[in-house]
Amino acid sequence: MNPWALFKRGFMTYWYWHVRQLNVLWPSITLEEKTLVIFPGVYKPLENEQSCVEYCHEGDRVLDLGCGSGVCAVFAAGVAREVLAVDISPAAIANTKENCRLFGRENVTVLPSDMFANVSGRFNLILANPPYIEADFEDNEAQFATSTRYLPVLFAQARDYLEKDGRLLVQYPGWFGGLVKKLAAAHGLEVVKVQRMPRKSLYLSLLSFAYLQVGFRSTLFLIKPRPLPKAVETAPATEQAMPVMAA
Repeated sequence: MNPWALFKRGFMTYWYWHVRQLNVLWPSITLEEKTLVIFPGVYKPLENEQSCVEYCHEGDRVLDLGCGSGVCAVFAAGVAREVLAVDISPAAIANTKENCRLFGRENVTVLPSDMFANVSGRFNLILANPPYIEADFEDNEAQFATSTRYLPVLFAQARDYLEKDGRLLVQYPGWFGGLVKKLAAAHGLEVVKVQRMPRKSLYLSLLSFAYLQVGFRSTLFLIKPRPLPKAVETAPATEQAMPVMAA
């Protein structure tokens, strides 16, 4: 393992331990007058993640992919018709269920799933906040949240789960904007809007300092499917699969 990889693993090992201790000490967070519980080992939403609700429309079917504490599911369910919240982490699943119970979000279904593995149907809006740091861990909970494998999978499969006019909202660091646009274009998607997350309140800024997330502000990428060529859209499946032969 090279020195940089060793440093990342060492720092992230300490960071996960630090976060767990703080979540035990401060087991909740209040966002827009809603106090959510945060279980030890689950990421505390410090980036105004609740702002995803601005992209939800009444009547939407929403997929919260990698739901974590359930913050996006709770806020989206106040607008959307139904929400499916999934995560590979057992702790995150339990945490999301608890927050949905606290707020009476009966229109939220919570399922364990590795990305789209247990997801079926199509959605008007998919919410995703994939990890952006890569490091090797023996602990599964730490490894789930520290792997860059999720971003390529997200773009490779998202179109199969979006309605024709659906939207994919990805929260990711702005300096990866080029990568996000490249992956979107490679899979028949396009970035239609880029917006930095809202500025943090003093309350969130102080919490971020305690959680060693100083000076960091995520970006929201709104992504939509590119229209397919008309001939491809209307042709029967057998015709779409036929190769074009030279005369």
